[in-house]
Amino acid sequence: MTNDELANAYHDLRVRCLELGRNLSDGQASTMSSCCPAWSVKDLYAHMAGVPSDILSGNLEGVATEAWADAQVAARRGHAIRAICDEWETKGAEVDAILRTMADQIMPQFFLDAWTHEWDIRQALGAGAEPDLRLAEHVQPLLAEFFAERNGGVAMQSDVSLFELARVAMGRRSLGQIEALGLDPAVVVYWTASETDIFDPVG
Repeated sequence: MTNDELANAYHDLRVRCLELGRNLSDGQASTMSSCCPAWSVKDLYAHMAGVPSDILSGNLEGVATEAWADAQVAARRGHAIRAICDEWETKGAEVDAILRTMADQIMPQFFLDAWTHEWDIRQALGAGAEPDLRLAEHVQPLLAEFFAERNGGVAMQSDVSLFELARVAMGRRSLGQIEALGLDPAVVVYWTASETDIFDPVG
């Protein structure tokens, strides 16, 4: 994908999530996530807003670690979800401009993380949609490399969809679900597998 295509995909993801977030009741925003059990839907938005904010401010120590993400959530604990959405809209637009010139130099985890959390939000809310796979396709070579490394250096062969593979890799399926797909958890799980079954509202 070109830099513009990646920037457009991230922009479109943000627009979809902001449309959801700005229409949530307090109760919906407080819904706990099965995918990230320590976080609510609002916390997921806080992380999504915190990533571009930290990138722009140069706060990159411990980038992509749990501590880095947890600090983003903690810093916005007292913020209303609409304020968090406003921050993400503003800071995200600034990151869009950066992506248009150097998206190919941004670590792929940035895109996979955003894609993953959109579906974490949708799963918690039961907000169905047809998957936008552009960002997942961008990181597909990274996933394939990871799978091959864990598979003794041999490329993994599977008919499982990219959507499922990406959700599995990021720990959004239980061991039982992974095995039912005919996959070896020792090969395909990057994060820890979910302790409970996860079902996404794929439209």
